[in-house]
Amino acid sequence: MSISRSAAYAMSVLAAAALVAGCNGASSTGMTPASGTGTSMASHAGSGFTPLAHRAQDAFIGVQPGKIHNGHTKTWISPDIARSPRLFFQSDYGNSVVDVYAMPSMTLKATLSGFSGPQGLCSDSAGNIYVDNTNTLQVLKYSRTGSLLATYNDSYGYPVGCSVDPATGNLAVSNIFGLSGAGQVLVFTSPSASPTVLSNPSQYYYYFVGYGPGSSIWTSGKNSYGTYMVSGCGASSCSTIPLSGGTIYFPGGVQWDSASGNWVLFDQLCNDSNEACSYPVSGSGVLGTPTDYSNYNGGGACDIVQGTIAAHGMKYVAGGDYEYCGGSSSFSGRWAYPAGGTPTNYALKRSHFPDREIWEGG
Repeated sequence: MSISRSAAYAMSVLAAAALVAGCNGASSTGMTPASGTGTSMASHAGSGFTPLAHRAQDAFIGVQPGKIHNGHTKTWISPDIARSPRLFFQSDYGNSVVDVYAMPSMTLKATLSGFSGPQGLCSDSAGNIYVDNTNTLQVLKYSRTGSLLATYNDSYGYPVGCSVDPATGNLAVSNIFGLSGAGQVLVFTSPSASPTVLSNPSQYYYYFVGYGPGSSIWTSGKNSYGTYMVSGCGASSCSTIPLSGGTIYFPGGVQWDSASGNWVLFDQLCNDSNEACSYPVSGSGVLGTPTDYSNYNGGGACDIVQGTIAAHGMKYVAGGDYEYCGGSSSFSGRWAYPAGGTPTNYALKRSHFPDREIWEGG
């Protein structure tokens, strides 16, 4: 499937990213579900979620190539995964799996299967991973070694992004759109508790969500006309954050950079091109100098839908790129942040379809 910029779709979320440091390490991913670039979006056709865009998201863990049986990838986990100090989890919507890489080498350490449209990923301070299983309207909680720990049921809409509050452990989930209209942000205190529903009357599509200081939430998305916007949410509602100093063209991940004390917003169509970048953003919405990301060949990286910003002695971003943006292969990469440029380490990925629309985690 090829996606045109003029297509009037709702958005497509393909993968997500989350970084896990050690067994008790903290993650700084904000979620990141949703793939989708250009003006493409995901749409609801009949029952289930139909991805129509070409972006994805990522998370951290680790393994080696999965075994393929009758065209399907089976769950497999490398025996040494528990000893990997840092892991990167990446959802793969097209194959309904989550791949796990060891960081910083980007060595594949596991492939988890059994999902139905996995997209956004995030992690908590204990190293657990949360996967937006979009087609079943659920968020699944896994240990860093791949054991299913809990299920959060979403009865409001299609989950594509998530973030865990480091202060409270609450789980925020972004529904790209609702079952009968606009999307929303849900805040769960536990898998069994009813969530608090947050929304901005001006926002219709909710792509990504991230936690900041004081349990504050930012969520990127679009209004009903398809214009990019970002909202800030408190305990009971959300309001528009006016952006100045630049233009963001398509919703990407939302992260809080605790080392620099600012928000980071990703743009899947930086400068109205097919290339991705990220902007440091002040609490008042002023955009700083963007960070540009290149593929391993030196060309512009394209599908960094939800890069994960981590700081372990050195800050870096992990995400993915698609070959149609100019690289010879799709790949998952690790970039120095805020330097950007070409990836310091990367792992090539398989193409899922023979055409230009490649559903890859990243």
